[in-house]
Amino acid sequence: AIIAAAFVDSINPCEFAILILLMSTVLASGNKKRALFSGLAFVSAIFISYFLMGLGLYSVIQTVKITRTFFIAVAFLAIIIGLFNLKDYFWYGKWFKMEVPESWRPKMKMLVKGITSVPGAFGVGVLISLILLPCTSGPYIIILGMLAETTTQNIAIIYLFLYNLIFIVPMLAITLAIYFGLTSPEDAENWRMRKLRMLHLIAGIILIVLSSLTPRYRIEK
Repeated sequence: AIIAAAFVDSINPCEFAILILLMSTVLASGNKKRALFSGLAFVSAIFISYFLMGLGLYSVIQTVKITRTFFIAVAFLAIIIGLFNLKDYFWYGKWFKMEVPESWRPKMKMLVKGITSVPGAFGVGVLISLILLPCTSGPYIIILGMLAETTTQNIAIIYLFLYNLIFIVPMLAITLAIYFGLTSPEDAENWRMRKLRMLHLIAGIILIVLSSLTPRYRIEK
């Protein structure tokens, strides 16, 4: 369940777009190593932020008595998010998108285009984590709820580390691929745009399957 949820969370077209734009901006200055370190700083900030927020949410869920109703509500939310992702596969862009709102994108692009340093890239990563967590928290909350019921804090930390490590793997791959010349920011962005609907399809299916584990898990408990 942890691997599946982390995989769904890692399929994040919005974070891919911001990372690609960031590396493209830094590469424009002609400093390839700075682009690499900026990409790594951005990914590190995402990892640290999600990990710490996960620990905080885990503590809250563990402290508050969890009821079967809570698990069913979270599962229902995951199903809704999964169905919305499936909608974006069959009818992409109709009514709304399971992505960053269009109205936010110009400001986010302006913010990222102004970043040319490694500390700035780290700061943007932290900010993006705070913005996007509410949009991608479905799988995370399901896993945190399960961990709060079944593990001690020390074991939960190990699982959260694994979760967030899987979460950043695609972003690390994009960063290294651009640095080593296996792809360009333009090609990476074109790939992202071509695969958007397929990414939504994969996320939708896994979210719906994952949500079915939660009530069943609680009943068996």
